[in-house]
Amino acid sequence: MNFEIIFRIEAEKDLADIQKYYDEITDTLTRKFFEEFFYTLNFIEQQPEIFQERYRGIRIAPFYRFPYGIHYSIKGAKVIVYRVLHTKRYFK
Repeated sequence: MNFEIIFRIEAEKDLADIQKYYDEITDTLTRKFFEEFFYTLNFIEQQPEIFQERYRGIRIAPFYRFPYGIHYSIKGAKVIVYRVLHTKRYFK
């Protein structure tokens, strides 16, 4: 079963900030980041339950080559992406 993916505004802002950061380094790095992002997102869409709940019903799908994770929850047939965060930064 494919789940519908819904992005919160915070997740969209995270992705814009990440793109800006990697664009300043090289567009190749930006492209590779988004390739991995969409690969991970596709994996979540196919099997969202595979990642364990980490806090308050939020699951985190880690990237393999980049130090980021997609923070999401499952609500019925929908996956809500709350944030895309760096794994070494502290967020309140």
